[in-house]
Amino acid sequence: MSINIQLIKSSGAAVQDLGVPVAEYFYNYMFTHFPEVRKMFPGDMTEQRIRLFNSVILIATNIDTMEVLVPYLKELGVGHIKYDTRPEHYLIVGKSLLNTLKHFLGEAWTQEMAQSWIEAYNLAASVCIEAAYEAMASTRYVPVMLDDVPPSA
Repeated sequence: MSINIQLIKSSGAAVQDLGVPVAEYFYNYMFTHFPEVRKMFPGDMTEQRIRLFNSVILIATNIDTMEVLVPYLKELGVGHIKYDTRPEHYLIVGKSLLNTLKHFLGEAWTQEMAQSWIEAYNLAASVCIEAAYEAMASTRYVPVMLDDVPPSA
């Protein structure tokens, strides 16, 4: 099955109208079901909720505009290196996101919509993971040289 762009866009628009409570639900769901990731986030989640909400809307809005979406996702993936985000964390985020969408979209959440969001999320996560992997590639390592250590005075 391929991503149904119209379903992603219409469900993204429906969620956008609901605002930041969507992100609050997402984090409550994630921290309840996957408490091990709580330590990766700040105590005050206000800004984080807004960033997550904006990311979801950006992805839904640009699902058919790869020249916008891919650079954004690459930057997102590389940016998450500093939080020690690992590939397995994307599964946790994906499960939390899909359950959040299901909760808020209610009866509109169909099998086809679920499948489209799964494929869209997996695409987004794979771009993030690949960008982080490339940014952390050992080939980028520059060995320390004698010139890097000043001589004794």
